[in-house]
Amino acid sequence: MRSDRAISTVPDVALALLLISASVLLLGLYLTAADTNDVDESQPAQLAETLSGSTISAGYDLEAVTDSDHYEDPEGVDERQRTTYGSATGLLAEAAVANATVEGDPVLLYADSFTERVGASVESQFVGTDRRISVIAGWEPYRNASINGTSTAGGSPPPLEDVTTTTMTVSSGMPAVDSAALASRYAATGEIDALAEPIAAAIVRGYFPPERTQLALERQSLDRSVTVAQYLELADRIDCLDELELEADTDSPLERTDARAGDANEILIEGLTEPVADDLASGPIGAELEAIGDDEDELETFFEEAIAPDSVDVTVYTWNP
Repeated sequence: MRSDRAISTVPDVALALLLISASVLLLGLYLTAADTNDVDESQPAQLAETLSGSTISAGYDLEAVTDSDHYEDPEGVDERQRTTYGSATGLLAEAAVANATVEGDPVLLYADSFTERVGASVESQFVGTDRRISVIAGWEPYRNASINGTSTAGGSPPPLEDVTTTTMTVSSGMPAVDSAALASRYAATGEIDALAEPIAAAIVRGYFPPERTQLALERQSLDRSVTVAQYLELADRIDCLDELELEADTDSPLERTDARAGDANEILIEGLTEPVADDLASGPIGAELEAIGDDEDELETFFEEAIAPDSVDVTVYTWNP
């Protein structure tokens, strides 16, 4: 999956470097001006604002994808590196989503390289500060989801120090789920599966946006090879590989000459619905739904709080050295 934020021109690189330098300077000036002997309770919030307004870049490699058994090397491709840029908090949120696992394995094969480089780029923003800082982004599409991911920058907050924190919500890049529609579905059926399918759909379409993925599948390029490998790896984990695998006697929607990203996504959504339903039923959501019953207003309020694939919580921790 190619990042929309890939740096491809010399002017883009120059602009990114200029913005990075400016944001590092501003952050350093702000933090070094703080009183090192007195932790300001408002500082994490101000730091979060600075990180949100900064622009950073992160270069990462695709070696874990190219090592996959499902990867086929395209002709004429030598460069297997990518660069993405955005705000520090935005890239941490993106890294948390990329770092999510299904059945104990990463959804995106390049997650390790991506999250490591994003973390290092965010940490570069702390240069010249005289406080200890940690930033942790956490994504779970629904409460207590087994499908979840985190990304970090900085050291771990010490358990015995006076640590101040602030938490902000950042877009995950995933589509939102309609809480009112979920409430109507559940009130009418009382079935967990009625909730699992739209949640699975949001997750799959978040990782494989239909329009962008369709273009990637139609190309003869690294984009296509990486996208196909990612599809097949996820399908393998959720037991729907046979319906996607590129074999001579199958009508796979991943074929370049007849690519159908929407159909490929529907196969993954069907495969992911069962583990999501099991998660919902066995976790706290299932128990709370039994207590709520079929009250649609109460259900809608509950779903707004408990199901949010479109958001990532980013928490900033600061403490004195």
